Amino acid sequence: MVDSGGLWTPPEDELGEALQTAQVLIEEGRADEAGPYQQRVIELARERASDRPDHYEAKHLMAATQYELAGSLNASGRHEEALAALHEAQLGYTELSDAGVLDATSFLADVRARRAMTQAHRGWGATAVLEMDGAVIAYGQLVGGPDSVHHQPDFARVLAMNALILRRYGDPDLAVASADAAVQLFLQLAGQINESAQSLSYARYLCSATAVSADIHAAESRLDLALEADEIGLSTADTLADSESATDLRTLVAALARKGRHLNQVGRVLEGENCLRTAFATDEEAAQRVIDELDRGIPPSLRTALETAEIKLGPFEQYYRLLALSEPAPGMTLATVSGRTDPESACIRAAELAELVRPLLAHDAETALTLGLEAHYLFAISSERESQRMRYETSTYAPIWARLLLDISEAYHSAGQTEMALDLAGWSAEVATALIPFTASNTEVADLAGSCYRHHGDLLAAKGDFLASQHAHEAAAQLQV
Repeated sequence: MVDSGGLWTPPEDELGEALQTAQVLIEEGRADEAGPYQQRVIELARERASDRPDHYEAKHLMAATQYELAGSLNASGRHEEALAALHEAQLGYTELSDAGVLDATSFLADVRARRAMTQAHRGWGATAVLEMDGAVIAYGQLVGGPDSVHHQPDFARVLAMNALILRRYGDPDLAVASADAAVQLFLQLAGQINESAQSLSYARYLCSATAVSADIHAAESRLDLALEADEIGLSTADTLADSESATDLRTLVAALARKGRHLNQVGRVLEGENCLRTAFATDEEAAQRVIDELDRGIPPSLRTALETAEIKLGPFEQYYRLLALSEPAPGMTLATVSGRTDPESACIRAAELAELVRPLLAHDAETALTLGLEAHYLFAISSERESQRMRYETSTYAPIWARLLLDISEAYHSAGQTEMALDLAGWSAEVATALIPFTASNTEVADLAGSCYRHHGDLLAAKGDFLASQHAHEAAAQLQV
């Protein structure tokens, strides 16, 4: 959402008209049509700031509109352009923060959250999980601060976004915790949200949170909780459909289909079939999409994957230490990967998880990839938080991380999930770069780093990015000199 409570006030001229039109289209669920108006706002604001380096109002408007433009580009399927717009928004907000004219904490968290959704849209799920993790943590700190009331609706929004990403690319236990927290917060703030200019946007996020909640509770046979979430989602979607937006109508159809399926599961077949008939009669494609998603089920949780690993591999010494990751760390709410443990312990647990991945890949790829992703997330969080172990014991942990990334990227590639494979290959190349200081004295590390670069280069070439592929292969070749 474009922020209007900061440095600028929309002017009464062409810029103001373009901005207002874009905001109306977004609120009506027509974000894909708002892009040209947002581009014009950015162009006009840039003209006003060109001769005045201290024109912070215009710079704020540019950053805010770049953020909104990314949402419109995502709605049009232009995800690479959306990432570029978010980069510009981040630069703008950082400049304002560095100048001391704006506390950009929430704005930068929003940029990170939208970047996470953009990465998820294009299939880069591992990066999406970690980006959203950072956004949730940032908002969690804001709602614990002096301006808590102001930030609570957006904390609920970010929790809902987090749930969507974790449902697909993370632990469903984390996803449902995040979704349920979002739903409860939205309901508690109903009065405040209904008076907000962004009330329709918040309602859409509430619908997405109830969908995740209902799906996962139903998959785990908690059908009473699933139907509670369905009821909230359907009621909200029904109200949204009055907007006459095609997007909001599809949300209503999805809510009907989801509730119909869950009613059938509890034996309320007549009610369930009525919901399903209405959904399919209104928009057959949207209804079928929900049914297909429910039929695919949910990925294994960390707890389930560890239990399966013990069956497939036999008892292993670190089982109970790793199982403890499925419970929140002291003082944490378990709705993010970073809530599993502290940064110092994260890399230790990640290494223990990584030990299981390669032996499991031959027996149960789904379980192996679940554990592999969780290990990667813990390594990445430990690294981002600059833990002492990741900083001063790089030669111990980085090779384990690089090998893990190489293994699971190759497994995703073999399974035909090329975008996820490329995402993880990019991470492996980054970790390989951290290994460079150790390659001169250790040929195994040099070979590993070279393998990471080559694999990344191969996937880049398959995608058609030949220049980046060439650079990756050149980096690999330099390690063999």
